[in-house]
Amino acid sequence: MNNPTRMKVIERASIKLAEKVNSICPECNTPGFGITDVKPGLPCELCNYPTRSTLSYIYTCIKCTHTKEDNYPNKKYVEDPMCCDNCNP
Repeated sequence: MNNPTRMKVIERASIKLAEKVNSICPECNTPGFGITDVKPGLPCELCNYPTRSTLSYIYTCIKCTHTKEDNYPNKKYVEDPMCCDNCNP
């Protein structure tokens, strides 16, 4: 209960839960519109080959199943060749 490391993990989890409850579906206005899938495939800067890095997040409503894809969620449009399976196997 008083472990500082565990308290930080619980704090982060509660913040993520509050953010999800505060996210509203644009179609039906139900709370809980959150990330349900992560799509890899950010292109390599050198060879343009798709990498394992995040290309987009998929958001889905828990009630009406409305989905939205958010491309380049990390504001990164290409990946370093160091992370490419083609350039750096």
